[in-house]
Amino acid sequence: MVYGLTGGTGSGKTTVAGYLTEMGYTVIDADVVARSLTEPGSQVLWQLAETFGNEIIAEDGTLIRKKLGDIVFNNKEKLQMLNDIMGPAMDQAFQKALDDARAETLYGKVFFDAPTLYESGRETMVDKVWVVAAGLETRIKRIMDRDGLTREQVLARMESQLPEEEKIRRADVVIYNDGTLEDLWNKVVEALEK
Repeated sequence: MVYGLTGGTGSGKTTVAGYLTEMGYTVIDADVVARSLTEPGSQVLWQLAETFGNEIIAEDGTLIRKKLGDIVFNNKEKLQMLNDIMGPAMDQAFQKALDDARAETLYGKVFFDAPTLYESGRETMVDKVWVVAAGLETRIKRIMDRDGLTREQVLARMESQLPEEEKIRRADVVIYNDGTLEDLWNKVVEALEK
């Protein structure tokens, strides 16, 4: 079984993925797979620079993700342009990662950690979806503390994602993360037992 693991920014999805990894489950991080596609000199990186400008490329040839994020997270049209470039390459890379993980998993469960699982249409690649959710103000504070962003920047990033209520509605399992880390751990264990 392949489980999609998603949640709005600041929900605690990455913490849940970490817990699952600690427990020995195979967790594929969509962001890591995506980063591998934008290594210096790659075709995808070249397309990104051509579309969004060379200012998104550092002197050492690496992608400046924050700069690209600032461009696309405030503009739905540019976000769509990014998705049009990344989408096909990511689908192919994700499918290979999932196929490889299925062959190697010890527990018969693979988790696909994808922040934009629904937005990208990749929920069709998984059997069930887990959504990690948290209250709006909790999420805003976490992101501001974690990334050093202003409230306005956080809200702009949230606007680019599917509303949390919609993710919850479409989920097979919802893990609410407004409590302590111990509470979250217990909820993950409970979800696995179900």
